[in-house]
Amino acid sequence: MALVMFDYDGVIVDSLAQFTNNFIRACRENGFLGLKSQEDALALFDGNVYETLARFGVDAVTINKILVRYEELAKGYLDKIRLFPGMGQALERIAEQNTIYIITSNISSVPVKVLGKHGISCFKEVLGAEKEKSKIKKIQSTIKKHPELPAFYVGDTRGDIIEGREGGASTVGVAWGWHGAQKLKEVFPDYLVETPEELAELLSEKSKQSEE
Repeated sequence: MALVMFDYDGVIVDSLAQFTNNFIRACRENGFLGLKSQEDALALFDGNVYETLARFGVDAVTINKILVRYEELAKGYLDKIRLFPGMGQALERIAEQNTIYIITSNISSVPVKVLGKHGISCFKEVLGAEKEKSKIKKIQSTIKKHPELPAFYVGDTRGDIIEGREGGASTVGVAWGWHGAQKLKEVFPDYLVETPEELAELLSEKSKQSEE
């Protein structure tokens, strides 16, 4: 058995347009006009999205207001969010052998509602940005709950891989997400997979190795 921590957007669900459109709107409505395109929004995820906003001069109070407004906007689009093909089956297989969490920059209620709609309830806990904005801290605290298990963080952006590594987990990059394989290779994930099926196979193998 292993501890497997998943990012949500770009790993489990195909939500790029929904997230970026609503996040840009939430930023603009709260006075931050620095995001003008999907590319601008994606660049936030080269590191921790909220630390990047802070470097742009957005204060903590405004960031929290952006999160609240984003959650309000996202509610109107949840029925349109789809899992990546094969991801539901991969999650079921991974959950059979491992303890799994979601650690996301999104608001916890969003993945809870979307995954619930798809009948997926295999996650022990969802840790969103309203609980803690640093993925590093969330990964570290989750690892402390399961010190006996080898830990993996599955992400789709450069920031995911950087934070997963700094949090103490082995990192798995997924090629189907927001940053793509080439950009992920720039930050050297421990593993890089091309499909959800390959992800499930990798984690099944690692789980078995941990029990030998």
